[in-house]
Amino acid sequence: MRRLIRFGLGIVAILVVLVLVGPALFQPTGKRLALTQRPSDYGLAYEEVTFPPADRAIALRAWWIPGDRPRAALVFVHGGGDDNRSLPYGDGLALARDLVSHGYALLMIDLRNFGESEGTAEGITYGDLEVNDVVGALDFLAAREPRLPLGAIGFSMGGATVLRAAARDKRLRAVIADSAYADARDVAVSFTRASTGMPRALAAAFVWSASTLHGVPLSRGDTLTALGGATLPPVLLIHDEHDPIAPVEHCRRFAAAIPGSQTWITNVHASGPFGTHIQSYRLGPEAYVTRVVTFLNGAFPVDR
Repeated sequence: MRRLIRFGLGIVAILVVLVLVGPALFQPTGKRLALTQRPSDYGLAYEEVTFPPADRAIALRAWWIPGDRPRAALVFVHGGGDDNRSLPYGDGLALARDLVSHGYALLMIDLRNFGESEGTAEGITYGDLEVNDVVGALDFLAAREPRLPLGAIGFSMGGATVLRAAARDKRLRAVIADSAYADARDVAVSFTRASTGMPRALAAAFVWSASTLHGVPLSRGDTLTALGGATLPPVLLIHDEHDPIAPVEHCRRFAAAIPGSQTWITNVHASGPFGTHIQSYRLGPEAYVTRVVTFLNGAFPVDR
C-alpha cells in the first residue's frame, strides 16, 4: 500500500511540475538556434544588414541577397519554435538559391527573439508584434532599393506574420504563406506533443496551463481575426495534406477568408514528430519552385 501511495504521489508531483510549473520554463523568449550555414555556402553573394522594426528601437539582423537584376525583392520569414533566418528544417537556403536564380532578391530576416536579432521583454507573440518586423524589413527595402516592388514569403508562424503584414502594409504586392496557422491556440497542443513526446491529454493540460496560468500569449496568434476582412494582394497558400502541426484545415480557413487567394495542397510524406510541416519544398523542390515562381511572375511582370 505504501508503495502504491508513493507511486501515486510521484505521479501527482510529475503532473504538478508539467502542468503548473513546467510551462513557466517555456515562456516564449526564443530558443536562439545558432546559424550553421550562410548564403555563401550556396553560392550566393550577400550582405549582413541590421534595421529596426516599426514599433521600437531594437536591432533586427538579416541577410540581404540582391541577386542579378531582380524583378522584385521578397522578405523571407522563418517560423517559430527553434528557427532562424536560414529556415534549416525547410532547406531555406536552398530555396533562397532557387528564388534568386529566377530573378528575385531576398531579405532573409531573423524575427525578434530569434537567431541573432535582439529580444523583447514580452517575447514571442505568434505574429501579433512580429508583424512590425516585416514592416521594418519593408522600410529597409524601400530605402535600399526604392525601384523594386516588394513581396514576402513566410513559413508557419512566418506565414501567419506575412499575411498580417499584407493586411497592414499596401507596399506588399504578393504574399506566399507556407504551412501558416489560422490560430496559434489550435496548433499549440500538436506542437507540444511533437516537441516533447507527451500524450495528447497531458500536452493539452500543459498548453492550458501555459496560456491560462503562465500568460503565454497564444491568443495573440489569432491570424484570421487579425486579418479582419482586409483586402490583401495576390496570395498563394501552400499547405501539405498530412501536416500534423497545423492541419490542412487552417489553409482552407484562410482560403475561405481571403477572396481570390490561390491554394496549393501538396501531398508529400515525411517521418519524424513534425512530419510534413514546412517540408513541401524540401521533399519536392522542382514542383515547389515552379509553382512559387509562376505565382510570383504573375504578380511581378517584367515591365521595366
